[in-house]
Amino acid sequence: MSSLVCLIEDGRLVFLNRAGVRMLGLGSAAEATGATFENYVVDDYRFLMEAGWDLLAEEEFLPLKLLRVDGSVFEAELRVRQAGAGSNRFLIEARDISKFVRSAEALREREERLQGVLSSVAEGIITINDSGRIESANPAAEAMFGYGRGQLAGRDMLDLMPAGARDRHMRFFDAYMSGLFPTLMGRQVEGLGQRQGGEAFPMEISVSELRHGRHRLFTAILRDISERKENEERIKRLAHHDSLTGLPNRNLLTDRMDHAVARIRRHGGRMAVLYVDLDKFKPINDTLGHEAGDSVLCEVAVRLRGCVRSTDTVARVGGDEFVVAIEEITRPDEAARVARKIIKTLEAPIDYRGTPCRVGASIGVAVFPDDGATLEDVCKAADVAMYRVKHSGRNGFRFFAETADET
Repeated sequence: MSSLVCLIEDGRLVFLNRAGVRMLGLGSAAEATGATFENYVVDDYRFLMEAGWDLLAEEEFLPLKLLRVDGSVFEAELRVRQAGAGSNRFLIEARDISKFVRSAEALREREERLQGVLSSVAEGIITINDSGRIESANPAAEAMFGYGRGQLAGRDMLDLMPAGARDRHMRFFDAYMSGLFPTLMGRQVEGLGQRQGGEAFPMEISVSELRHGRHRLFTAILRDISERKENEERIKRLAHHDSLTGLPNRNLLTDRMDHAVARIRRHGGRMAVLYVDLDKFKPINDTLGHEAGDSVLCEVAVRLRGCVRSTDTVARVGGDEFVVAIEEITRPDEAARVARKIIKTLEAPIDYRGTPCRVGASIGVAVFPDDGATLEDVCKAADVAMYRVKHSGRNGFRFFAETADET
């Protein structure tokens, strides 16, 4: 028998089995005969014996620590039974549970370390059962979605998605559960999450699966990529927009005009290109400084945008040089109307800290495909027409066709 079994009478041992002799480190059972059982109990647990053996007999199992004769301690589980009603004899059975306790402590330590890791990682980690219910979430996931500690457990995974993304998620989930999409697990994909307040945000998702019998448990690793997306958008915008005025730059202007030319070649029509060079801008920089010049350019950009349709493009291509692309005109007069509107809107002075700044515009106009077979030819034609205006008094506009007639 591997358990200690002994019989006590009036609190003293009258019998101890061989397993008990070995467990307590004794040479023989005779060494324990007549001794109190408390001699083999660690001091901190002796108060249990003081309560009375009859009370201990009412307990199913009693965990405590026992002493060997060499002073070493081991974890034990005690079971006490009274040997007959009203008897002062009690049968004690004790099992050495040190290995179980050590295993349990090691398991608890591993769980605590794991929880510590899960709590410290920046990524959100969520476990989901095969019904789509959240079973656990680490602090990063709770913070990501705006929930307090423990508030995510029990919720449906769909609660963490915008309404427009839920149907797509369910289609993929159902397809995977049906075995139609076996490569879904482990892939890193981008999707949308929804915070508790209803705010949607971009996130990166990777899901893995753990099978437990007939059930499946899914672990989702989530990363909020809002900042990354904002940086990408900022870089993209810097690549296609003027940093001062926010207008499209030469790259975006060329791209849009290329698309317009392609449409015209397929379906016919015309596009007007206006080269706008500001008059009297240099004196503003020279007298009031570059900050004043920047302020004037920003206001000019606002006024130019107000002169065209939303389908047209106003771009800044140089210091005080702008290009306006007017798509889908039916006759050149439409471009002339825009040019007059630009000259008119720039007549009003631009205020800079109480100082009125006056500028004008010299505008050259060319029409595709009338003034060139390629976009490059038309742009050169508009530039030539603009310089003709500069040389003939400024603050006006001229079509390239008119300059061609003069030559």
